[in-house]
Amino acid sequence: MKTVWVLLLVTGYGVDSDSFDTISLGGYDTIAECHVTATQIFWDRMPMNQEALCIRVEYQGVDSDD
Repeated sequence: MKTVWVLLLVTGYGVDSDSFDTISLGGYDTIAECHVTATQIFWDRMPMNQEALCIRVEYQGVDSDD
């Protein structure tokens, strides 16, 4: 299993759990890399109803260490 930090862009359209869309903007080895990228992309320009967040994801895939 490999762990990466994924930068997500979340867009909200309401308050219900099905009122959100997410887009992955990339995967990073460290939370610091994820936050720096988010800052570079959105510095003081975050659109209304959107938020960028870094989430730790564990996965098994072709490029994983296992």
